[in-house]
Amino acid sequence: MTTDDGEPEEPTGRPSLRVVARDRRVWAILGIVAAVLVCCCSAAVGLAISWSGGLLGAG
Repeated sequence: MTTDDGEPEEPTGRPSLRVVARDRRVWAILGIVAAVLVCCCSAAVGLAISWSGGLLGAG
């Protein structure tokens, strides 16, 4: 297929992984997801430690 001015159209398939990796938005989203996971996991570990400390102290 060609455009109106006779130039070939760009393929509209999925972009390659290399092209996606160059996009800063992808890295920003991955950074935010990683930060949320770290915060949630550290909160869960802290809660488990405080519960176990309370249970050991009560016994």
